[in-house]
Amino acid sequence: MILILNHVHAASKLTAEKSFFNFGTIREGMNAPVHFRITNTGTERAAIREIRTFAACVQTEPLQKQTLAPGESMELDYVFESLGYGGVTVNKKIEIIYDSNQSPLNLAVKGEVLPLESYQAPLGELTYNFFVLIDVRPPKRFIQEHVIGAINVPYEKIDKWAAEVSKSISAELIIYLYCDDGTKSDEMAKRLRQRGFSQYISIVGGLQEWKRQKKRQYLISGTQ
Repeated sequence: MILILNHVHAASKLTAEKSFFNFGTIREGMNAPVHFRITNTGTERAAIREIRTFAACVQTEPLQKQTLAPGESMELDYVFESLGYGGVTVNKKIEIIYDSNQSPLNLAVKGEVLPLESYQAPLGELTYNFFVLIDVRPPKRFIQEHVIGAINVPYEKIDKWAAEVSKSISAELIIYLYCDDGTKSDEMAKRLRQRGFSQYISIVGGLQEWKRQKKRQYLISGTQ
């Protein structure tokens, strides 16, 4: 009989400063930071082969290293995304698979997720549907009336505004422009798109078409 032995480094051993992380009590839709510190307390190098997490526990950045020398430590940072866990007491396992017969190192994430109240919404819902509405008319016209939630960036200033905000917003964010009849906002949307700002869109017909279809719905005075 031939006996085949798989070579493992029995002398490498990963241990954690704390075997579980308790993020406490949060409301559904909030993200909780999760942190572990692991150390190779063995006498040989420990090579990490795989880290198995549950779906809602997301690694915030790649591993600093794949191998730990004896006595060497490493930080593990995750985010627990609580959406869908409302009303649940969380006790989920993380497994660190490494080349030793001591493997795996078992860690746990614990905490309580409160369900959303009827008057609350998760941040993800807002950002998923998020858009910006810009009134490109002169400030006096904007004060007289505008669509609720719109911001006023006059036509003459929109080029500079677009260049400035492009540094801090995602190209996926939709930015709607409107003017009195759609003429100015059409011109501006075309020009911005030619410059590479593809998220700018003009509302056809402008405020006049809005009134034809919606009457005074969602229109307010700037003095309100």
